[in-house]
Amino acid sequence: MNDRDTLWQILNHLNLVDVVNCSTVNKLLKEVCDLQYMRLLDEYANVRIDFSTKISYKQIYVAYYELDIFLGKSYNTDLADFFLFSVTSLKCNYKNIVRLPESIGQLVSLQELLLECNRISEIPESIGQLNNLQQLLLGENLITKLPESIGQLVNLRELWLNGNKITKLPESIGQLSNLQELWLYDNKITKIPEWIGRLVGLQTLWLDENKITEIPKSIGQLSNLQDLSLSHNQITEIPESVGQLNNLQNLSLSHNQITEIPESIGQLNNLRELRLSYNQIAELPESIGQLNNLRKLLLCRNPILNIPESIQRLINCDILR
Repeated sequence: MNDRDTLWQILNHLNLVDVVNCSTVNKLLKEVCDLQYMRLLDEYANVRIDFSTKISYKQIYVAYYELDIFLGKSYNTDLADFFLFSVTSLKCNYKNIVRLPESIGQLVSLQELLLECNRISEIPESIGQLNNLQQLLLGENLITKLPESIGQLVNLRELWLNGNKITKLPESIGQLSNLQELWLYDNKITKIPEWIGRLVGLQTLWLDENKITEIPKSIGQLSNLQDLSLSHNQITEIPESVGQLNNLQNLSLSHNQITEIPESIGQLNNLRELRLSYNQIAELPESIGQLNNLRKLLLCRNPILNIPESIQRLINCDILR
């Protein structure tokens, strides 16, 4: 029997309250945990797991023990479950994880789940049980589709899905009214759905390097949006509703097939950067001169024939053409 088995034999035969209050048992556990902690630091140097419980030495050992369970290397116990339910942050980037177990939904206190740069191809439906989740990072995996249950993550603030193979987004994402950041660049998405306008709390939306051909009119409903990036797609037209994005500061539409800029662009009073390089734009609207806060305007590689006189009003703007 090794020191891990010995420790769990002790823990499983003691009442949890007794474990906390007994100084002798506490001292023994601390010694064992310290030894295990040093070994496990080497084994899982890049892993960070945080607990809401304040029993520090048990956090150290059980955290890494539970990581073994998560990666399918170990077994489960009732006492382990107690700590499992207390996990608030789990970081397993660059771990060659292929799939997530259905039991991931048991991490009911989880607020951060970071699983970037793995080989995950599918997200289990049980992900929707993580009611306290605020940050879900799944970038650089092999995900092709998302479960409808993702719309149940009502407290989610950040959703990173960049660098996957997603072709379509489930409509349930439109229920994430608290979502502030949505990162979907470098996927295979062909269409931005109309329900995108329901994400009223959204501040950042990146959809670069997809196969998108049009921007829905509902984009104008994202009144809190500050950063919109749609470069390297196949977009041909910008809807007039884009002028309703009163808080927009950065708009990137470079490397598309856009032929015309709507007059409503002049309504974006807070816009600081406008990237329109590598399109098919022949002329700019007169209203572009109304962008008083614009600091950078990129127009390179466009067949522009006429520059409106109003552009001279942009005295604080660097114009590259």
